[in-house]
Parts: sequence; structure tokens; C-alpha cells
Amino acid sequence: MKPNKLLKTLSLVVAVGLPLSVLSAELVRWTDDGGRLHYGVITDVPPRYADRVESASAPLPPGTTACEARWHRYASSAACFDQYRVVGGGLKPEAFQRCTEVPQPDPCN
Repeated sequence: MKPNKLLKTLSLVVAVGLPLSVLSAELVRWTDDGGRLHYGVITDVPPRYADRVESASAPLPPGTTACEARWHRYASSAACFDQYRVVGGGLKPEAFQRCTEVPQPDPCN
């Protein structure tokens, strides 16, 4: 393959592949100074909490109740869908292919 054609092909692969990798950013969770758990993508994490980041799919801490686990699943689902929100409140169609819809659970007692 000629160098010029190779460069064009490589540029096309990067141009197409980069946006796809951004869309499939891994969800993470972190705890703030007040002990509140947050979900989002790595770019959502304030720098001061960078050392508290873990994958959103990591096991929950021991002692987590079933009710708390349901709320964690719900918050993780909401964070996933947040990546696909558009101006005006809609969602991009691919959100339903990449995220799992979890209904809001009842409050914990």
C-alpha cells in the first residue's frame, strides 16, 4: 500500500473508531467527602476524588443491603443513560442498546 493511501486509511480508522470509544466509556463510581456514592464516566470525577474511583461493576462493599444494591443498580443505569442525553431531554437510540433500563426502586427503610 502506498504511504499516502495508508495514511488516509489510518486517519479514517481513527476518525471512526475514536467517537465509538468515547461513547462506550466505562462507568465508574466514587465516594465524596460526605460518604455519598456517585456514578458517571471518568471525566465526571472531580480531581480530588481520583483516588476513590472504581469500576461501577465492581462488587459492592460487604454489608451492603439488598435495598442499597437495588439503588446502586438504578444509579449505574441512570449514569449510563446520561451519556446519551440530547438537548431537549431526549435520548439517542443507541442508549437502549448499550444501557440496561432499571426502574427506580422503593426507598430503603
